[in-house]
Amino acid sequence: MSKPYRNLLIIILAIFVAACVFFLSIYEIHENKLQNENQIGHKSLKVKNLYARVSSPSAKSGAIFFIIENGTDIEHHLIGARVNVAKKAELHTHSVDKGGVMSMIKIDGGIKLQPQSRAIFKRGGNHVMMMGLKNGLQNGETFSLDLIFDHKTLELEVSVDNEKSIQKHEHKMSH
Repeated sequence: MSKPYRNLLIIILAIFVAACVFFLSIYEIHENKLQNENQIGHKSLKVKNLYARVSSPSAKSGAIFFIIENGTDIEHHLIGARVNVAKKAELHTHSVDKGGVMSMIKIDGGIKLQPQSRAIFKRGGNHVMMMGLKNGLQNGETFSLDLIFDHKTLELEVSVDNEKSIQKHEHKMSH
């Protein structure tokens, strides 16, 4: 092969490799923003039974409940949440003091999901607390929720379901 053709072939190959790297990086950026039941690596991180509740259509706060299943072989650390319908969203849990009084508290440091485990966010337990709702939330309405992990963000769509009854869950929790 003559030198000009070899140089042309090298240039074409370099352009092809650069295009592949470019498109793979775009794909990787897209995959870092996961949606319900999308995969991280070869196994999945899933969110199930996702819904929100408010005490009334004009309430200024509300809560989001769900189950996260970590089907991966690595630990994932849920560090926060973000919603488009409230000024603030935080990971919260309930605590009972010595006098038997229950109160809600922010979960500092987030929640660690061990490999092959689940975390349950339920009424009376862990949940995402929405504070400063911008508008009232009506039953059946949907809004965006981002669950923020140390290396990934799950982008989810939440439905308001004020009629949902308390469900019994398996109690395999990871915190």
